[in-house]
Amino acid sequence: MNRNSTIIAFVLAILPAFGYAQSEEIISKNKITSQTVYEYFIEEGMKKPVIERIEKYDRSGNMTEEKEMNKLGEVRLWVRYKYDAEGNKVEETILNIRGGQEERFEWIYKGGLVVEKKYYDHKDRLVKRKEYKYEYRSE
Repeated sequence: MNRNSTIIAFVLAILPAFGYAQSEEIISKNKITSQTVYEYFIEEGMKKPVIERIEKYDRSGNMTEEKEMNKLGEVRLWVRYKYDAEGNKVEETILNIRGGQEERFEWIYKGGLVVEKKYYDHKDRLVKRKEYKYEYRSE
């Protein structure tokens, strides 16, 4: 397989993951609190579905938690999110399989724009910080 074929195959493989996501508006409007995605491994002879992903939402339709599982039902990714009153994501915490913090990120906004991002380690120690500066058109 050449490089272009590999790239095309990769894009086609990940498109379904992005194509079926529901908007916050639809989730909120339909009062959805969670979504569970079941995966069937038919070719491998598995007759029962395996939970692939669980997503939880707040009243505004923002995803507050997501868990991705492997074929054995073991957690391979677990993330929690927090939002401010304007719906901006202000915190993301990556958890280990026992629910303990692996990493945490904080975003700080000013006028609706991200002005700072902070990175914390598994002991909740600040390990890195990014600052965002903006240039504006003078008209």
